[in-house]
Amino acid sequence: MKGGREDIKKVVEQMGEGLEPDQAKKLEALGSKIAGGGVSPRDAMGLDDKMIEGIYAQAYRLYNTGKYKEASQLFRLLIMLNGAEPKYSLGFAACFHMSKEYATAAEVYTTCGMIDPNNPIPHYHASDCYVQLGDKISALIALEMAVKRSGTKPEYSQLKDRALMTIESLKADIAKPDTP
Repeated sequence: MKGGREDIKKVVEQMGEGLEPDQAKKLEALGSKIAGGGVSPRDAMGLDDKMIEGIYAQAYRLYNTGKYKEASQLFRLLIMLNGAEPKYSLGFAACFHMSKEYATAAEVYTTCGMIDPNNPIPHYHASDCYVQLGDKISALIALEMAVKRSGTKPEYSQLKDRALMTIESLKADIAKPDTP
């Protein structure tokens, strides 16, 4: 445990150049609570459900106004507070997607797909990232996963139809011989 406290102290010192001494002490105490006391970051920060939902609403607003970098920072915070909530990872991935950071977006969409295994949406969006990266095989696999996870659920029928059309298009494209 002593090593953990020393690590926290180092991090606070690195961050602390712009902090007031009392802020640095509070930050160190917060880090110690989380690392040593088995307290979640959410509980250590004293955040309730309403506050968390307010952070999410702000992240969503930032995303919808095209401020993807700022939104991604809030989505990252939300993931640290509750990594099991799929909408936080989906928002985080979408920020990278809209910022044209396709490889990172695809990775985060894949993680989101693991968090919410019955949701086809992350796989559908990951497929677009793979297409943008020129990786048609991965795009095809992601679309097939989206179709499988859509199943017969009516709320995903439109997504499933689009995925099936894109699969056919990709298969035809992959089957074409390369021309020099």
